[in-house]
Amino acid sequence: MRLFGVAMVRNEADVIEAFVRHNLRVLDGLAIADHGSLDGTSEILASLQAEGLPLRVGQAAEAAFFQSRHMTRLAREALSGGNADFVFALDADEFLKVRSRANLERALAVVPPGMHVLAHWLTYVPADFESTDGAFGPGHLWRRLAVERHSMHKVIVSRALLQQPQAFITDGNHLVSEPEAAKPPRHARLPSEVVAYAHCPVRSRDQLASKIVMGYLADLAAQVPGKEFAHHWGELYATIRAGEKLSPKRLREIACNYTLPFAKWLPVEQIELVEDPVPLAVDLRYPPSVAPDTLRRLMRFAEALIARHPEPSPAPTVAVI
Repeated sequence: MRLFGVAMVRNEADVIEAFVRHNLRVLDGLAIADHGSLDGTSEILASLQAEGLPLRVGQAAEAAFFQSRHMTRLAREALSGGNADFVFALDADEFLKVRSRANLERALAVVPPGMHVLAHWLTYVPADFESTDGAFGPGHLWRRLAVERHSMHKVIVSRALLQQPQAFITDGNHLVSEPEAAKPPRHARLPSEVVAYAHCPVRSRDQLASKIVMGYLADLAAQVPGKEFAHHWGELYATIRAGEKLSPKRLREIACNYTLPFAKWLPVEQIELVEDPVPLAVDLRYPPSVAPDTLRRLMRFAEALIARHPEPSPAPTVAVI
């Protein structure tokens, strides 16, 4: 059985090497669309490719965030050209938590024909936000929420996608859907003991600020008017825009309530964490070469948006009577 992963990443230099090395311990290959990274992510990916790892990197050149389009394309290419049996749709802050590859293959082998697969999405909270501005490491994936209060999963795409020409991976990589279907196609669900996505969305102050500011604006640039995707990014973006400082206490609160709208947040004291470490035994060789700089990234993003519309709008015509 051939298992591949696909991802769309932007400005993930603090975590991208760990992401690649860890997930390739489970998968046979990775295909990544680099969405205009400015923080050294592209250089780290090039170094990993040069090692001969089964890693393919392409570019997603536009400034807006068209995740569904790129992830669906990468998955179709892995299933056809790469001859994958299943494709794991991943983000750069997600690490496959698998007891054994053989056990995972046995579970996938009995998925009913024509169905895709859902895996549990587990939120991890770093042990110490006072000292997490350095390298990504085991402390980021040591403790997780005891209970997930969202209802979302992450999708593993089967070869059925090749027989579903209109089907696509939804934004957020949560499902496979079809435009004309009244509801998404049925998905098989795997127990978390077989496979889960260990998700560490909040790693440091600078990382989160850049993720929220750049991510929300890129998503906004791609949205159809009236249709919002990342509501939690929108709320956090508004607080940063209003001048809120991301203290260690605030970072922990965000991590513990991530994906939920503010109205559903709970105080940190009411949220139970359990120890469930993800074995992150990888040899990291390429530390980030550029310090996080949200302002510089935002400037480049604005330049890319302006470049999409270089011609000034024509002056309105005035009828002379």
